[in-house]
This record gives sequence, structure tokens and C-alpha cells, in this order.
Amino acid sequence: MLRSLLLVPALCALSACTPAQMGQQAPQTTTDTSVPLSSGGPCAPGYTRPDFAALERDLTAARARWTAAGVRDYSYDFAQIAAPVAFPDVRVTVRGGAVQGVTLKAGQTGEPGGQARATVEDRFAAIAQTLRGQQGQKCPVVETEYDPRDGHPTRLYSGSREVNLADGWGEWRIMNFTRP
Repeated sequence: MLRSLLLVPALCALSACTPAQMGQQAPQTTTDTSVPLSSGGPCAPGYTRPDFAALERDLTAARARWTAAGVRDYSYDFAQIAAPVAFPDVRVTVRGGAVQGVTLKAGQTGEPGGQARATVEDRFAAIAQTLRGQQGQKCPVVETEYDPRDGHPTRLYSGSREVNLADGWGEWRIMNFTRP
């Protein structure tokens, strides 16, 4: 349990809804099935280990698209959850490559999560850190999504599929990405 709780701060910022709850299709994930799981092992039944090489390639390609796009001024909505804590949704404004403001979305209350104040470059760094941290775990789960045009990250999910683990996962989403 403690190890799972330690994973959460390394996740970046996280969203409270699954893709199905948000009316979206679940992402297609690439998996490495070369890690056999014995019955009665530490991972939940049906677990498949992420393909970390594919996740790294996707991250590298997204960063290259982002760099080529040269975007320095933008805003986006940010939703996060670090199970079991849900943070209020915020609007992040970036100008000249630096965060200028983080404001609560209409109807939201509370304090934004510590990871709410971040540029796209910060989000890429958080994804890279999550990939490094999860590779050594017993039953890691990592899912990423990126904008197909400019490469900015749109989702990071990270957690564990260890047997009998109820929390210790996190997710963040970037939505409504706009340029002035």
C-alpha cells in the first residue's frame, strides 16, 4: 500500500473519470506479453504488462511534434485524481512558455492539486518520470494519449494491477486546448 501511495506524487495531475465515464472510447494500448504471469501471482487475473518501449517511442514522437509546432502561448482545462483524492478542475494559461495562471473552472471548489500548474513541457517530463518509475514495479499500468496534430499530452493514467489493491492509481487529462 505504501509503495502505491508513493507512486501517486510522481504521476503528474490526474482525472477522476475513466474514458467510458467521460463518454469516450478507451485508448488502444500496446502491451508486452512476454512477461508470463503464473496463477496465484502478484498481479490481478488478466493483467498484461505495458510495452514500455512503445510508450517511450510515443512520448518521443509527441515531443517532436510539439517542438515542431513551436507553440508558446496556450490554455487548457486540467482534471486530475490521485486515488482516492479528486482535485477540482482548473484552467491553465501559459504565455511565452511559462504558466501565467491557474483558475478553478466554473462550479469547482477547493484547492487545485500541486501538479495543476504546469506547461506542456512539464507534462512531458512527468510522463517520462512515470515511465521510468513504473518499469521496475511488479504489476504496472501506464496509458498515455497525445494530440495527433501538435503532440501535446491529453492523458496519463498510471497505477498498479497488483492483486487486492484498491487504490494507488492516478490519472490526469488535458481538455479544451486552445491558442490565443
